[in-house]
Amino acid sequence: MVLSKRKRDGEFVPWTPAGQAVAASSTPALPQAKKARTKSSSNPSGASSSRAVQASASPSMKSGIATASHSLTKVEAQPKGAHASQLAKEIPQPGPSQPPKASRSRRETNPDEPEPEKRGAIFKKSCPKNILDRVERVMSQRFFMIDRQRTPGQLREVFSVLGSTGNVYTVTIDKNPSCNCPDAAKGNHCKHILFIFLKVLQVTQASGVWYQKALLTSELETVFAEAPLAPNSIAHPRIREAHARATGKADAETQSPPKKRIPGPDDDCPICYDGMHGVDEKSLVFCEDCGNALHKECFQGWKTSTLKDHKQLTCVWCRAQWASAGAEGASAGVGARRTREGYINLSGVSGISPIRDTSTYYHGPRRGQRHYGYQDYLD
Repeated sequence: MVLSKRKRDGEFVPWTPAGQAVAASSTPALPQAKKARTKSSSNPSGASSSRAVQASASPSMKSGIATASHSLTKVEAQPKGAHASQLAKEIPQPGPSQPPKASRSRRETNPDEPEPEKRGAIFKKSCPKNILDRVERVMSQRFFMIDRQRTPGQLREVFSVLGSTGNVYTVTIDKNPSCNCPDAAKGNHCKHILFIFLKVLQVTQASGVWYQKALLTSELETVFAEAPLAPNSIAHPRIREAHARATGKADAETQSPPKKRIPGPDDDCPICYDGMHGVDEKSLVFCEDCGNALHKECFQGWKTSTLKDHKQLTCVWCRAQWASAGAEGASAGVGARRTREGYINLSGVSGISPIRDTSTYYHGPRRGQRHYGYQDYLD
């Protein structure tokens, strides 16, 4: 039986297996040289071979070829121009996950509209802790207003405040509230400014104005308009007279006469309950606040027992603080003095201790000697 093999050109030639060919001839057969491929248009034999391969292909291969050719014709037949752009719009395109932010348009300014007033310091939304500590001292310590001067036609008023140690400080309330005390010189909102706001001008704590470093014109107008007409926390006339003499605003002759109420027939001594009507005034002492009298000997006994119990000497009638020896000599110019810092001190006139109470102050670690914890509160 002779086996035949078809070549690429379709010609059938006899075919011998490789094993038989080696056995028949000791020399191996050389492989046939491959023919160079040519284009189908120039080589009709190549076209016939491609048609032969297509004819011998399987049905599934034929269907794949037909589908591919059909898709190619579809791609070539896609519409162009306006119809193509319309189809592209109908196809959903991927977009951003969030809507784009609207561009900030610049606000149109009205040339006739006045510019809003700017605050001279940063606005504090809430009261800081260091100012709250000073408010506690204002409520627990004794302060008095000695004098106040309002400039006509201006939102500005100057106050003289008697501090907790007897020093007199000047507080100015305007767009930038200030004080000449050492604490305010360090840039702090001192307790003397808070005293004027909260006790003298009666500013409500809910307003948020009293702890601001700078105020607006509208805020100042509200503060002065709502301030009470009657003075609050004003010092005793004796203290105000001593301050006026120390500052050169009044002479010794212009001082008010001491308040005295001469005892009547029904007035008895509040200590010994003996009558004081017709008694020589030299044997009586008078309270400078209420003007009532009592026996000098009775008062000395009252004074000795009170000081022995380490209590504050007060009037038996009105319970006001009794004037000290310095206060009694204030009419002669005694009681007012200058401290080494240059402040007027009226502790002798007012009966206030010149020793500062620092029990509520924060001294920091190592008694405040470290730079980050040191706070030196001087009144």
